[in-house]
Amino acid sequence: MQVRPIDTDGLRQVEQWLAADPVGGAIFGGFYGHAVARWTPLLQAPSRHGWLTLDDEGPIGFIDLEILDDEAEITYYVSPARRRQGHGRSTLDEVVRLAAAAGARQIHATVEPTNTACLATLRSVGFTELGTNEFDELEFTCTT
Repeated sequence: MQVRPIDTDGLRQVEQWLAADPVGGAIFGGFYGHAVARWTPLLQAPSRHGWLTLDDEGPIGFIDLEILDDEAEITYYVSPARRRQGHGRSTLDEVVRLAAAAGARQIHATVEPTNTACLATLRSVGFTELGTNEFDELEFTCTT
């Protein structure tokens, strides 16, 4: 897997993926469905990082990483056409590497309880479940 900093073309790709993905669009569409307008300004902050993930076959998905002090909050997405191929695991491995390289010692993630693939992937990479937050999402943490 390769990563490259997300640019305007990558942000447009994110919008296209979510427009065509009913499940991902329902979860991420409010923010990332308008990535050019909403994510671009946030990426100007030194604490916010965005990458497009890809391999020899083309784009896979994206990573959004925000680091405050030594803690990171992550969002990652694998496009529907690239799911069930091990890309979630390789994406999370890359997230942990990128977060650690940027100085994070703790990584936090929240997941819809119905997203069983993501839950299994987080657990397989070493994330620990903390419980449910006020939005009924499951919270996870991992030490780098």
